[in-house]
Amino acid sequence: MLRSNPAKKVAFITLLSASMGLFTANVAAQEQPFELGVTKVSNGDVVSYQGECFKAKNSPGTWEAPKLGSWFWDQVTCSNDTVEPPVEPEPPVVEPEPPVTEPEPPTTDIPSDVTPFVLGETRVANGDVVSYQQQCYIAQNNPGVWEAPKAGSWFWEPTNCGSTTEPPLTCTLPEVLIDNRCVIPPVECPDGSSAATAEECPVIPPVTCPDGSTADSVELCPPAKVVCDDGSVVDDIAQCPVTPVTCPDGSTASSVADCPVAEVPTSMTVTSDGKGGYLIPRAEFVAIEKSLTSGELFDLVRSDTVTLDNASVEAVLPLRAANPENVKRAESIVDEALWEFLFPIRNPAYTYNRFLQAIAKFPAFCRTYTDGRDSLAICKRSLATMFAHFVQETGAHAPNWEGALGNPEWRQGLYYVREVYKSESDTTGPYNKCTGWAGERWPCANKSYFGRGAKQLSWNYNYGPFSEAMFGDKMVLLEKPELVADTWLNLASAVFFYVYPQPPKPSMLHVIDGTWQPNAADKANGIEHGFGSTIQIINGAFECGKGSTTAQAKARIAYYKEITSYLNLDISGEKLDCADMKAFDTAGAGALEVYWDKDWGWDANTPGNHSFKCKLVGYQTAYSAWTAGDYELCVEDNFNVQATDANGEIIPK
Repeated sequence: MLRSNPAKKVAFITLLSASMGLFTANVAAQEQPFELGVTKVSNGDVVSYQGECFKAKNSPGTWEAPKLGSWFWDQVTCSNDTVEPPVEPEPPVVEPEPPVTEPEPPTTDIPSDVTPFVLGETRVANGDVVSYQQQCYIAQNNPGVWEAPKAGSWFWEPTNCGSTTEPPLTCTLPEVLIDNRCVIPPVECPDGSSAATAEECPVIPPVTCPDGSTADSVELCPPAKVVCDDGSVVDDIAQCPVTPVTCPDGSTASSVADCPVAEVPTSMTVTSDGKGGYLIPRAEFVAIEKSLTSGELFDLVRSDTVTLDNASVEAVLPLRAANPENVKRAESIVDEALWEFLFPIRNPAYTYNRFLQAIAKFPAFCRTYTDGRDSLAICKRSLATMFAHFVQETGAHAPNWEGALGNPEWRQGLYYVREVYKSESDTTGPYNKCTGWAGERWPCANKSYFGRGAKQLSWNYNYGPFSEAMFGDKMVLLEKPELVADTWLNLASAVFFYVYPQPPKPSMLHVIDGTWQPNAADKANGIEHGFGSTIQIINGAFECGKGSTTAQAKARIAYYKEITSYLNLDISGEKLDCADMKAFDTAGAGALEVYWDKDWGWDANTPGNHSFKCKLVGYQTAYSAWTAGDYELCVEDNFNVQATDANGEIIPK
């Protein structure tokens, strides 16, 4: 998935400008003096600085001091067109003015233990003392290598070079050191301005909510109402009254899955409908489906993919006593302050509260293990793994960009909420083409299913299943994919991807917690436990099995190392790379058979000797074993069949 790199974009514009410059006449101009933090220049401007001349390139800001070898400047010969001033006549003799006492120059006796500051090279921490242009400064507010020391700078405080033994003043967050005082910095308002406090920010015009009401922001809109099958209106689909169904044996139940289990037939009862199609009792479909989806494997995966109702999810708040157990465990590892530290330039849509809600939706994430496995360690490793992929999928990837605020690449994650260059009004291109069985199972609704959210969820065949997991209705997100960007689903989509298996791939959860154990086929393909196998799961076709580490995989590994180091997580001995890994295949341990496909078998007792059955397979189809009733749909679609009730009447679809 393409990502925009602000630094590379600047470099491209600069190259284009330089090329066009070949056709511009070379006109000498008087150089303008350059003053740090004041002089603004455009590419091609010539300035003088400390007795030498330089030409601007790559859009230097006001703090990139001209220097030989700089990425922002080329040293040039100063122009020689300075006109000599005319000779002035001798001034008349006047009485001399009384002498003026000049102020004492700054101290130039710089102790040997003070670090000289070199632009673009010297890295410092808050409180470090450096010397620059015969003056000393104390670092504050995390200056980078390009913030030249200067009086009045937000990053530096002038100090006496002879008094470096005094400990620097340190502040407690949220205060920062400005003018040798601890103060609370201004906040950034939603409209891009700044104010002393959030309460003093300009009032943003209210937005129109889906129900027609207005609110100060989308987040404050009332929850969308749901119309139930009986016509009642509720806040959440989970609150709809349960409409009982009539079971094949004539009894009623809350759903087909709750009907009494009939004896599993060895052969289907198939009759003609008189129109070229066939009829089969629904009781037989239910019995076969229950029989084939019962057992240890299905119970295990079902427990990992169970979801919390949306009303309970939306009640989650930081440090709330009633938060689910898995949320409290995640909070103990990543609190709100650490969230701010790890993702300091994230899109405002990625809030800490939404992060907790995403975890709440899937109780298996950061759950409590009762079989001796270390629940806290697994949770910590799960978060580190997911965060590393966040940075690669949605990071700014701009180490020298001003907007990164001096933060390293591993802390630039969650910058994008939508795929670069995509907008909700764009309904053209490959993302909105729904063809084949995937298009029939998860139909497009004149929308584009480009990457959205922390995982950059893409394609209709991912939006549909995610919608079924979130709302029990595939069409909610197929009709409103923007919800994956603008609501708590932007992070929940990533957790969904983490806990759900994609046969023949195991889920990332099973890789991290040890449920998945590589078999001989996996090991022959070079697939082992560790971060490398999660790269294979998320983007193996492009980043793995190349013989050498790809740039993308190398970046993911670097981010993982930084995050695990910060979380004090030992990853020694873990296989991090996937350069020698082949793709997961159907012979591997992750090839769970959780989809239905046509059974091409033979039955001597049915019309045409067809099986009139479907079978479980380890590759994705339109029919999921996790969705009750999909077995019946598979048979109906593949054999031109309609289901009948206990009285032999056709059941409408």
